[in-house]
Amino acid sequence: MKRSRQWVSLSLLLILLGASSIAFKVVRLGYPPLPDMESAAWSLQARLQLEPESGAVRVSLLLPAQPSGFNVTRENFISRGFGLTLEEDPLHRQADWAIRRLREPKVLYYRALIIPDTQQRAFAGRPDNPTPIPELEEPLATALRDIVADVRAESADTRTFTAALLARLNGAVADENIDFFLAELDSGKDTIDLAQTLLAGAHIPTLKLHGLLLGEEADQRVKMATLLAVFNDTDWVVFDPRTGHQGLPSNFFIWWTGDRELVTVDGARMTDLQISDKQRMKSTLELAEKRAELQDSWMRYVSILQLPIQTQAVYEILLLIPFGILVIVLLRNFVGFSSFGTFAPVLIALAFRETELLKGIVLFILIVSLGLFFRFYLERLRLLLVPRLAAVVTIVVLLMTAISLISNQLGLETGLSVSLFPMVIISMVIERMSVVWEERGAFASIKEGTGSLAMAALSFMAMSIDILSYWVAVFPEINLIVLGLIIALGRYTGFRLLELTRFRQLAVKPEPAK
Repeated sequence: MKRSRQWVSLSLLLILLGASSIAFKVVRLGYPPLPDMESAAWSLQARLQLEPESGAVRVSLLLPAQPSGFNVTRENFISRGFGLTLEEDPLHRQADWAIRRLREPKVLYYRALIIPDTQQRAFAGRPDNPTPIPELEEPLATALRDIVADVRAESADTRTFTAALLARLNGAVADENIDFFLAELDSGKDTIDLAQTLLAGAHIPTLKLHGLLLGEEADQRVKMATLLAVFNDTDWVVFDPRTGHQGLPSNFFIWWTGDRELVTVDGARMTDLQISDKQRMKSTLELAEKRAELQDSWMRYVSILQLPIQTQAVYEILLLIPFGILVIVLLRNFVGFSSFGTFAPVLIALAFRETELLKGIVLFILIVSLGLFFRFYLERLRLLLVPRLAAVVTIVVLLMTAISLISNQLGLETGLSVSLFPMVIISMVIERMSVVWEERGAFASIKEGTGSLAMAALSFMAMSIDILSYWVAVFPEINLIVLGLIIALGRYTGFRLLELTRFRQLAVKPEPAK
């Protein structure tokens, strides 16, 4: 019983493996299920204009380290005459330019390509130390305690506490203590700085997220924005401090975090800083390959796209053969077609890819008919099997050459492709057809020959589906699903469709009611 069920388990396992691999590529790495799909990407540029002052010049630019929901690729630095060093760790990246002496104004550029990521990564780790309460003078210290006590009474956790506090800061809820803070605190502090001070009074860790909304500005020049992240014991929750809206916008690109400045300059004066972005539509497949490379995913190797172009063309055809074989299995085991050989029709179908279907059928019939005529003549010579087959192959080659020469004279391109037909397969078809003709008659021979041609035509139609060529190139593991289906169909022993017609007279007819 266990052995009889192994084929079920094996077929299900193969189908599951193939489907899981394809789903991982599509969902996790973003491989497109359809060809010619495009996705948005953004070209990001930072332009720094410097004026010389005196002495050596050092310029530091914070680089995107781990933007949640995006990947950074194709980074370029344009800084003629400057030395460039990069400082990199998982949560901090920085470019440092240096020059011994700046004699004239210079412009430094940083450019990168931003592509969407299929997973949201953490932009910061868990805070190491508890957040201390700010040391404020009276009456600010008392006002801070009153604000924390009032907001805590109206909230249930860190998230609701932050939302209630931001509502008071933005004037949605009247609060005299908040007004007192706004009047007494340093006028240089903005809402986000005040929010951090008040949240620290409740021991809530906070973090500034500096970045830009991609594609928001029509003139391509954008302004940096700052969001506030609070830690709620398990993860970071993001708020817009000026509106109180919760959540990280899908198009918000986190450039850097914390209280540091984006650019620091020593020995020169920065007269202008421009941040700009431009949306570009790129091939989704190209972006998925780049994403897989950045994530160092081993699934990027499960694709023939890694092979040389000439090799890709060969394997694209080879990987289509299982689909043609699946058609043969269905036609033979379920429909009841008969043919010369099991997989010869698939090989003939491959030749149809060069000649087109209708023209290929005509050429196939012509070559087989002429070859069959010569085969019957060789029968009279009473040759042995091997010399007879060798003679048939030679005759087929000569027939192909003759047809090609005649087609060339007539200006027909179809005949020039006849040489791509599998010579040995056609020779075996001719030999097999002649044997069946002698043993079972002309009708049986023509029937099996017609069945072979029909199966080859249907296999060709299946392998000619455009999307299959794309799938086998990008998702070659789809053939695991085909293999699983073939194994699942391999135990079928019931009636075939043509047998139902053949044996219809044996059907038991109900007796008429008396």
